[in-house]
Amino acid sequence: MAGRHELEVFRQVVASRSQTIVEKIVSRAVGRNVSAGEHIDVLPIDKLYFNEVIAPPAIINFQEDFRGVFAEVAGKSHKKPGEIVVWDEGGKVKLKVFDPARVCFIPDHTVPSCSVKVAQGVNLMKQFAADQGIKMYKEGDGIEHTVVTEEGFVRPGEVVVATDSHTDTVGAIGALGFGIGTTEAEYALATGEIYDFFVPDTYKFEITGDFAPGVSAKDLILTILGRLKEDGCSKKVAEYAGDTISRMKMDGRFTMCNMSVEMSARTGIVNPDEITSEFIHDTVARHPELSEELSGKIGRTGVRSDEDASYASVMELDAGRIEPQVALPHSPANATPASEITDEVNVVFIGSCTNARHTDLMEAAKVLKGRKVHSNVNLLVIPASRLVYNWAMDEGILKIFSDAGANIESSNCGPCFGKHMGVLSPGDRCLSTSNRNYKGRMGSPEALIYLCSPATAAASAVEGKITDPRRYYAA
Repeated sequence: MAGRHELEVFRQVVASRSQTIVEKIVSRAVGRNVSAGEHIDVLPIDKLYFNEVIAPPAIINFQEDFRGVFAEVAGKSHKKPGEIVVWDEGGKVKLKVFDPARVCFIPDHTVPSCSVKVAQGVNLMKQFAADQGIKMYKEGDGIEHTVVTEEGFVRPGEVVVATDSHTDTVGAIGALGFGIGTTEAEYALATGEIYDFFVPDTYKFEITGDFAPGVSAKDLILTILGRLKEDGCSKKVAEYAGDTISRMKMDGRFTMCNMSVEMSARTGIVNPDEITSEFIHDTVARHPELSEELSGKIGRTGVRSDEDASYASVMELDAGRIEPQVALPHSPANATPASEITDEVNVVFIGSCTNARHTDLMEAAKVLKGRKVHSNVNLLVIPASRLVYNWAMDEGILKIFSDAGANIESSNCGPCFGKHMGVLSPGDRCLSTSNRNYKGRMGSPEALIYLCSPATAAASAVEGKITDPRRYYAA
């Protein structure tokens, strides 16, 4: 774990030339200054986390592929084993991950388990985690990209990889996070490294002005997607800046970064600031045992893109001119003003790693309070984590949802993943606060999926058709 010396080295490494925050993070990781477009043979990572979809095969592959490697190393140094070699009580070589303190397992996609196979996979994770000393979260603790930030596992300035494309969510706190596949994850588990990494260019989004009532970060990112389409930020980092972002709460920043991958970005990121520091201080307050460790990481909230850093592209947007947006089937980039759509819906989902945090549930509750869900609509509400769930329960927000007629489930990815707790049938029309509306994403390929903000979802659940939520804020 980083101490004062490492942070001093970090500042020295990145101080010699103008850089983006991503260039600075990678420079710290490799110990030298780097620029966009540069090829990195070996990129050390700070954190690695898994869900139950990829962890089981990655664990099995790790055990099969690295057993011989560990045995060979042990055979050459049996009198003085290297750091990666551990001897069990029987004197046999034991496989060991690169650093159990920098790995965690979070079952979230189909929990509680929806099948025997899933249950077996989760049990394998539990056994491996116990054997290796890895942190294993419980089913229902939350969606991985929410848990790793609110629990302090991921911190500003770190290189973070996970087995899910929406790892870009962690960019909201100023970390460089991106998804990797099973094979990369297996090797990262053994070595703490990834290979053949190209430092990405950065596309800067300069957002200024204030949102109108009923408009939120989800509407902003859908607007950007509507302009750039699915490949408009291909292989680049989407950096969000401007006074709108500076005032935006962390929940909104998580939403922005989460959907960056939908325009083919490598990841999304926000420069850390006072709001980031407050978020980390709140984490310390909830977890006093992490106080000393996390307080050292707060220093990295000072790592920001230089004012004269070079960008591949820059887009300027006025937040005050943005309307509530809905992404039509079958692409997140099919953004259209909600005021222009009146399609009927029979399923509404408020949840996912995109929009199921405190602010998201509050906005939905404002619309639903004292109202009833339309008789033809099944409203599903799934808080992003146990922390959010308990907060919403204590604040009476879950009661507002229940009184309105919603189904409230424990924290999981469920409907967004199309495997659990709300699978769509042919002919269903679902309005979702999640991040993807590809054909078949949430169940039947004959269902239609629309994407929107929590406010739009709540208003539409009441009316039984896609509805501009702004009139609910004017009432």
